[in-house]
Amino acid sequence: MKTTARRFIGKVMPDGHLSLPEDAAKEIGSVFDVLLMPVEEPDVYGYAASLAKEKGFSDLTENDIEKIIHESRGIS
Repeated sequence: MKTTARRFIGKVMPDGHLSLPEDAAKEIGSVFDVLLMPVEEPDVYGYAASLAKEKGFSDLTENDIEKIIHESRGIS
């Protein structure tokens, strides 16, 4: 199966593993080139909030936005 490049926000878990979206986690044995860049969470949420306002979804709360971001990245 050929995979394409994709971007997601992962989290380093207590055991040292990196969280992956469900579809990537199923690719057991696959090898990926990984680049780790710290994400300032308030910036991610702030960007999402400004995008929601721009697109007419300004009634979403920060918790709604956080849930959307995490669900889209496969993070629980």
